[in-house]
This record gives sequence, structure tokens and C-alpha cells, in this order.
Amino acid sequence: MAEDRSAASSTAPAGAPAEVSPAASPVRAGRGRPGRAVATGVAAVAAAVGLVAGVTACASSPQDEPGAVGASTAAGSTARTGGAADPDQGDAATGTATVFAAASLRPVGDSLVAAFRAAHPDAQVEVNYGGSSALVRQIDDGAPADLFISADRRTMDTALTRRDFSGADPVDVASNRLVLAVPRGNPGHVTAVRDLPGHRVAVCAREVPCGDLAGKALADAGVTLDDPSEEANVSAVATKVSTGQVDAGFIYSTDARALADEGVTATDIPGVEANVYPAALTTRGRDNATARAFRDWMRGPEAQRILTDHGFSPAPAPSDSAAPSDAPAGR
Repeated sequence: MAEDRSAASSTAPAGAPAEVSPAASPVRAGRGRPGRAVATGVAAVAAAVGLVAGVTACASSPQDEPGAVGASTAAGSTARTGGAADPDQGDAATGTATVFAAASLRPVGDSLVAAFRAAHPDAQVEVNYGGSSALVRQIDDGAPADLFISADRRTMDTALTRRDFSGADPVDVASNRLVLAVPRGNPGHVTAVRDLPGHRVAVCAREVPCGDLAGKALADAGVTLDDPSEEANVSAVATKVSTGQVDAGFIYSTDARALADEGVTATDIPGVEANVYPAALTTRGRDNATARAFRDWMRGPEAQRILTDHGFSPAPAPSDSAAPSDAPAGR
């Protein structure tokens, strides 16, 4: 599948109005007309207070904020970027968060977002799927992402060297495993990696996590492919397999499971290590309460149940020091 493009815009919440402080020195009445001078000073202060109140009322109206179309916010809450309205109440999930997620999460993505929104009705989550390395490049080029979920730690390590992830503290949310999949009926009679020479085979580009794992599996088996079909992400490989355009392809066990009704079957690959999915807030997302809440919710029991139902393995148990330390600015 082609990578999606999400262009959700974001606006910063209106700041609190400045306090109206009294004048540094008392108003001096002019000679012979003290009442008028004092009245003029009082009127000026009253007018200033009225003006600030009017500006405050306008700034707090979500309908007037650009880019707020489609966002669900509670009255008196924060703006679309989702900053916490009250630090004492924790991360109230209101507003919109834009998540850039590995393509292999697409089969479970809608279920995760629906469950999160059921628990956080004032929140909106928009997801852009793609190859993990391609998503890092998009973010580096200025794409508006609040949270990035990679299909492996290697790509996340690359992301952490970018300015958009300065100070980020990733947490693992799931794990998966690469398998060798074949289309309905297995027309190429492929049962193992050693059978692949001479067949049409689809693989992910080497820079993508599924491509890196496939390269290691091929090297371990001493197999060289004949002109493989190299794809941008695992969803594209899965499509080639399910439509019978290739005799076999390297995809994740979750993709094979999602395509079982289309006749796709899969074989485990001995020695292939599980790939872990880390999630990290961007510098933009650090002040987004919905992004923070979604990241934390992904490690909770409901999200883990949904992931398991779709064939993912549970997230690795965090160490004692694994609690995210990338707190929002100003806290």
C-alpha cells in the first residue's frame, strides 16, 4: 500500500491574559478640578480591564482558532495541540494528536484509535502509516508529527539523533516477528527460505525494518534472490503476496494473520529475532496531552489486549528506570 500522508495542522493554545497592575504612582488631580482628574483615571482603568476581558474571551473561543476543524475539545479546555489544562489533573486527553506509525500497525490501527477515543471522548488521533525510515525522513523534513512508533529499535535510534526528537525517551509498546508468506495455494511450492532462488519474491527495502530482517534471514540461509521486487514498506509486500503477483514475500506474522481470509499462509523463519516497536514523542508532541496519553495508553492492558488479538506479542517488560522522562515543557 502506498504510504499515507497526514497534514494535520496545529495551533498553540492561547496564553493567559497579562495581569492589569495598578499604576506606579497615584493620579495627580489638576488644580481646581480634582474630581474630573480622578474620574478620568478610574474610567481609563475600567476601560483597560474591559479590553483585556474582551481579548481573553475571544482567545478562549475554540471556534476562532485556525485549524480546529474536526478537533473535539471540551469547553474551557486546552487548544488543539493538547497541552494540559490543569497540571494538577495530569494529562487530560483533549485535542488532536498526529501519530506517525510503522505500516505494519495499519491492520490494528483503527481498533486502537477507536478504543482510545472511547476512553477519551474529547481526544482525536490521526495516524499516518509508512515505512519507519521514510516516516523519520518526513518528520525531519518538517511533517507535523506528535508521536512516532517505529517497527524496530534501530530506526528509532536513528530518529533520536534528529532535532525533532531532542530529549525523547522511547517506550516499547509491542513486538512482532518476520515470516515467509505465500499466496493462496502456494503456486511456487515455497516452504522455506532455501526454496526462494528462481522464484518471484517481494521484500522490503533494506533500510526498512522488515527489509533489514529479511536480509539477515537470507544471509543466514546463504540464499541470494533473483531480481526481487523491492517495496517501500511491509504493506506493499503483503499486497504483492495476497494478489499473487509474487510466489513469496517477507512480511510480519500480523500481516499474514490479517490476510488469512485471502488465502495467505506463512512459515516461521528459524533464528529470526523478534522486532520491538518503540514509541517516542517529538519535541512538538511533548506539550500535546493527547499524544502523551496515547503513548502511555498503548502500554496499558486494553491496548495490549487489542494488539495481542491482532497477532502482536506483548511489549517487553520495562526496567525499573524505563518510565518516560520526557515531561512537557514548563513542568
